[in-house]
Amino acid sequence: MKLVFSFVFLSTVSLSAEVLSLESGWTFQAEGEMNPKPVSVGVPLVNQGYKVPLRGKYRLEILVPTLPESSLAVYMDRIHSADQTFWNGKSIGSTGSFSPDYYPYWHKVRYYEIPISFVTEGKNELTVAIECRETQFRCGIFRSIPIFGSQDQIKDKMVYEDVNQILILALFFGIFLQQAIGYALNRSSKSGLYLAGTAVFFVGWRLPVLNKIHFLLIEPEILVRLLFFSQFIFPVFIMLFVHSLFDRRITKLAVITFFLDTVLALFQLFSMDPDSRFYLVYLWYLLLGIKVPILLQLLIKNYKKSAEAIVVSLGALVATFFGIADVITDVLTGKNAYLTQYGILTFLFAGVFAIALQSARTRRELKNLNESLEMLVTLRTQELHKQYKLLHDDLVMAAGLQSKLIPPMEFKHNTLSVASVFMPMEKIGGDYFDYFIHKDGSISFLLCDVLGHGIAAALIASMLKVNFLEIAPKEKDPALFLSELNLKMLPVVEKNYITAVVSHFDLEKSILKYSVMGHPSPYSMNAISNSLTPLGGRGPIMGWKKDVLVETFTKDLKPGDRFFFYTDGITESQNKNRELYGELRLKEQLAAGLNLPPKDLNEKIKKDIRNFAFRLSDDVTYFTIDIK
Repeated sequence: MKLVFSFVFLSTVSLSAEVLSLESGWTFQAEGEMNPKPVSVGVPLVNQGYKVPLRGKYRLEILVPTLPESSLAVYMDRIHSADQTFWNGKSIGSTGSFSPDYYPYWHKVRYYEIPISFVTEGKNELTVAIECRETQFRCGIFRSIPIFGSQDQIKDKMVYEDVNQILILALFFGIFLQQAIGYALNRSSKSGLYLAGTAVFFVGWRLPVLNKIHFLLIEPEILVRLLFFSQFIFPVFIMLFVHSLFDRRITKLAVITFFLDTVLALFQLFSMDPDSRFYLVYLWYLLLGIKVPILLQLLIKNYKKSAEAIVVSLGALVATFFGIADVITDVLTGKNAYLTQYGILTFLFAGVFAIALQSARTRRELKNLNESLEMLVTLRTQELHKQYKLLHDDLVMAAGLQSKLIPPMEFKHNTLSVASVFMPMEKIGGDYFDYFIHKDGSISFLLCDVLGHGIAAALIASMLKVNFLEIAPKEKDPALFLSELNLKMLPVVEKNYITAVVSHFDLEKSILKYSVMGHPSPYSMNAISNSLTPLGGRGPIMGWKKDVLVETFTKDLKPGDRFFFYTDGITESQNKNRELYGELRLKEQLAAGLNLPPKDLNEKIKKDIRNFAFRLSDDVTYFTIDIK
């Protein structure tokens, strides 16, 4: 007796410790039938002779040898489409709703807890009432064999299933983050962005079928729409990734399939019955069948051109194999084995590897290009140094020639003393001054300022020298002198306009005649009367037009007179604060040096300019004339 008791006890413990597979013993009684019929679970009812629409009840007798210490549970995976489940005639749960308010909730797992109070020792009856109205569904308990056991054991099994899926989704999401962040930081290639899109939309496809998602009380319609939208859109990102990786123009056929995929995906965001959704899935299968050859053709074209093409081709072949196997399984059995996720995961890893190869090759090419550029820059720098030396030598020679063109004005003539300063901004400048002593003892002076500086201005200054030597011997009147000079310079002056002042000193008659064309008016001073005033007159700019009106002004000469002729390079000199030297400072220097000899006054002004100016912004030229 003790032996029998021990055997029964061990059997009871074993029964309560294990999860039972409820594979056999099921019957099904369709609505309107008199008697139940034996059926198989894990196999759709339409494969067992039943037709849609369908409503009826599964029944199974379960033996519970001893009352359990904790609540039990039954797990039936997914059921097409709505169900109401009972234990010993008492409701333990339902999913979806029956007619007349029929609502299918086919993607939710059926996990129902069985309170201890519902369980009886010995025989117990599990009843599952189902309703299925979709022609595209297989109906009933179809996806897997139901299991029965304690709550903890059933939940452990569900957690195991979820962990497996969550790990895969985590890999997809990791790829999304890696590629999305990489693109955001580098923005080097769109291929990484499209690969990130593929990963995140695949996550959106798989997320709604996780067991635990259905315990979050999310509106089921939202999960259905997310599932189908993500399923329809992610192949578009796969194709865009491959095209962008190889920088190939997308064919019209591929663009059409992308457009249709996008339109179908947008339709899935709206409310519709399950049959309509699955009709769209069949269209998606058709578009997928069109895209596979396009993808393979693109990979074949680039197969021998780059290592990344080989890697992506292998990943695409694996993804294609798993995808086809998944579609065939779904069509033949009505059960989705989720094989596609493994193929897509392989493809994504291949894509990441291909992008890494492409980046490595780009870095090598960039390194080689940098080395080539550095070598080219070195050669160019050497050439520039050589050209700079030649140009420098030419400028030095030009500066020497210009110094010969501009006579040093530090001399005395009768009662007249003159001293000059010439400070070009560069080695050569655009300022020009000269003088000519006439046969009667009178003397003419010319001071010109060519707009700009450097070589172009110096060339124009040399032309002024030639014309001065031609005009000065025959023309004493300053206005006529400037008018003729304007006519001669007009054909060669384009944008380099000229300002000029001409003065003629008749020392016998003690008369000064002068004329101005756009030039700063000279200053007139007298050491005896201690006066300082600018001479009047301004006139038009030289080289602007042919017919100009130039006026000659006259001033009587007196003992102690001093005249200061200058270009605006003095007054336009700037310090570090961009402050101009200005006429006020010049007048202060002229007044303070009124009793100094012309040469000393010029040096005083020169020193003050150099102390004030950060750098010369124009050529600086001036000369001082004293009358005894």
